[in-house]
Amino acid sequence: MHMPGKLKAIIAAGDRGKSHPVFGKNKAMLDMDGLPIILRVISAVGKAESVSEIFVVGPKQRIEELLRPNPAYWTAGKPIHVFEQGSNLYENIWNAFLETLPPERRQEALADAPPDGSGDEEVVLIMAGDMPLLTPTEVDEFVAQCDMEQFDYVVGVTREESLRHYYPSKGQAGVRLAYMHFSDGNFRQNNMHMVRPLRLHNRHYVQTMYDLRYQKQFGNILRLAWEILKREEGGWGAVGYYLLLQLSLLFARLRLGFLRDWVRKKTHADSVARCISKLMKTRFGYAYTSLGGAALDVDKEHEYEAIKSRFREWMNYQHERAGDVLRRIDTH
Repeated sequence: MHMPGKLKAIIAAGDRGKSHPVFGKNKAMLDMDGLPIILRVISAVGKAESVSEIFVVGPKQRIEELLRPNPAYWTAGKPIHVFEQGSNLYENIWNAFLETLPPERRQEALADAPPDGSGDEEVVLIMAGDMPLLTPTEVDEFVAQCDMEQFDYVVGVTREESLRHYYPSKGQAGVRLAYMHFSDGNFRQNNMHMVRPLRLHNRHYVQTMYDLRYQKQFGNILRLAWEILKREEGGWGAVGYYLLLQLSLLFARLRLGFLRDWVRKKTHADSVARCISKLMKTRFGYAYTSLGGAALDVDKEHEYEAIKSRFREWMNYQHERAGDVLRRIDTH
């Protein structure tokens, strides 16, 4: 398996466009055990062995104030750059990616046509800024699982078995997530992405999918299905798999396990990946992480309150398991 060397990491911490505030605030700025979540994310990324440099995009002045007087303290000495957010998620990530390039390469990237055909190899690690339970070990685990020889866009996913520890239990608060139900198992997309942006030819579709991400809203389901269908790269096959995933999710919510399992047997992760590859005009794949912190963002108020109430317990749980994960990485 081919993995990139030390990576430049982009942390998206904006609050414009379709970003969903929690308690009326930017999620990345919420307090978690005495520190803003964005500082916890920056610290985890900075301590990851796989990362060499950090690029943060969001409310620039506020983030710079949090990092003062010693930004290197939060990044384990690695360089960090902070940029003002744009109008939406896609704009933020694209502009941050351009900043990772040498000046002479930026114009080529904007033209989307490197003169010698070799300039589209740049790989970046992209993640959300609202993951209070993120650990350096999970960042490195994700990077180690990304086969960037076979793929150009890899999304992190976590199995349900790895997330059950975070469910409500014995009168304690917890987070119970919705899953993608495949024949291979139940998976939750986490908030880490490894991308060659210049090989993601329909990268502007990312914003459409983000805008319609709340899939409990029936209108969003219909709109996203239509968006997939009307693209020449989409078609009925892609819509079919999308609707199967939605149907299994509905049956899971209704606690109709036998119907959920009947549908999931027809939904194969590899087939869905091929449809996404065609839709996005790229080579798409998954990478599996096992600690769970990267899948637990603070998208809703009750999720934030649950994570806050059990933050230290859940961080200790991840640290206890980190040794086994690191040994697997070393033998990978």
